[in-house]
Amino acid sequence: MPNNLFFKPTVMYKEYMILDMIEKNSRITQREMSQSIDIAVSMVNMYLDGYVKKGYVRRKKYSSKDVEYFITKKGVERRKLLNIWYLKSSHEVYLQAKDNIVTFLAQIIEKGFTKILLYGAGEVAEIMLNVVNENNNRPLEVIAVIDDDEQKIGKKVANTLVIRKEDVALYPHDGILISSYTHHAAIYNHLEAIQYPAEKILQFFD
Repeated sequence: MPNNLFFKPTVMYKEYMILDMIEKNSRITQREMSQSIDIAVSMVNMYLDGYVKKGYVRRKKYSSKDVEYFITKKGVERRKLLNIWYLKSSHEVYLQAKDNIVTFLAQIIEKGFTKILLYGAGEVAEIMLNVVNENNNRPLEVIAVIDDDEQKIGKKVANTLVIRKEDVALYPHDGILISSYTHHAAIYNHLEAIQYPAEKILQFFD
């Protein structure tokens, strides 16, 4: 399970993480587990005591400081179940975000925007492009993605080319959708500074 600052680290999340770490490395220490989950070592020890009683984990002590952990067959099954629950919850959050994007895209299509550029080649752009690409019947085409990071130029985000802002004129379009949350205000100000028509600037984060 990836480290995700958005989701609250619930008891089940911690349980999954501990079982997953033990399965990958039987020699992992309680301190290493506590650092990965950002909880006290005493809490890790308490959780482990519970997992041993439930039959998810067994311990082999070589000394007071040298302990090896083994995940049992029952523990593996529990980890898999927790993973499925996590994926289900994550998918529900994704669907909610997707619905917001779909609604927004429908609104800009109604305003006559059918060929747009995105500005900001990050995670927001990737999600928006995936939503657009999932429905080929939607009368909206993302021509390219603008970004100010030279290392991204020429690469692709969800099969869409990343270009320099200086090359915008080479790509006929109806408007520019700011696809960055962190820098959306700075991008808007920059577009204003180069006298890009304000009525063609689209903002998801307004």
